[in-house]
Amino acid sequence: MENLEKSLKELGEKIGFDIALDADGACTLELADGRPLIIQERANLDELDFVSVLGEVPDALRAEVFTALLSANFYWSKTLGATLSWDAGLEQVVIIYPLPLANATYETLENVFKRFLELQAAWKDRLAEMVAGAENEPVGEAAD
Repeated sequence: MENLEKSLKELGEKIGFDIALDADGACTLELADGRPLIIQERANLDELDFVSVLGEVPDALRAEVFTALLSANFYWSKTLGATLSWDAGLEQVVIIYPLPLANATYETLENVFKRFLELQAAWKDRLAEMVAGAENEPVGEAAD
């Protein structure tokens, strides 16, 4: 992208955020639900990543939930190019969407940002449903 800083500033003005990368090439925005959205330039890959935390997964449900997340990641079949991951340090599921900058335009940036917000919201809700559904399943039948 020819002028990333200018494009991010323009996008920020359009959506009501101050988007400016710091010295490390990152910017953190607070979404309406209070979760952070991190925008991170990875200059070595000529890429801009959008990253957001989706939520926690109780230990007892990790195998089931992680299987669902891995299935969704398979050829990005249910993530539209994003990747669902487990951040072991945070012990939370995160979603990451990379934007290759080589041929990106402002319009590309805006479209990817909108898509990321939609994906983030959908997967946050889906994760919450998976966790709540599994927690509410009966463990066994009561004996007569």
